[in-house]
Amino acid sequence: MASSPLCAGEPVDFYANHGYIYEQDATIGSLVPELEKRGIAESIDGLSIAKLRLLENPRVRPILDPYLDRLDVRLCTTLGPDPHHYFVLSLEPGQKDRIIVHLLSLGSQAELTENSHLDSPGSGRLTGAPASNGFIEVPKPALKQRGCPVPVQLEAGGL
Repeated sequence: MASSPLCAGEPVDFYANHGYIYEQDATIGSLVPELEKRGIAESIDGLSIAKLRLLENPRVRPILDPYLDRLDVRLCTTLGPDPHHYFVLSLEPGQKDRIIVHLLSLGSQAELTENSHLDSPGSGRLTGAPASNGFIEVPKPALKQRGCPVPVQLEAGGL
């Protein structure tokens, strides 16, 4: 999977315009297996450790600060490879009171969809079904109507 260039420009603006941001971050990439080895990857303790590391990143801190200051974890889960399955947190367009943060280990690959957070004219409402991982699974054609897929490969890991 060829990776798109890392998110350029002002991170807060990029996130607001595209509905996602990703960042190669070796500190996070090495943290993921450490949390899994300690058995705390899906716990508040693991999230507290991750929060400290996330806030050390000056490009993403301005995006995460409003969410991490009022930490209200609804879902903390480990996701493995799940090709051809696409998940969202909400079907509501423009949702801004919650954020999904994926901590990605070394060599992680993902596919993001630009503007999937918006109900653009002609795109129709996003539909999906509850998934066993706590997210909502949506069909790829519905996401493709909203924007182009953005392949991401983070050799060093990141978020």
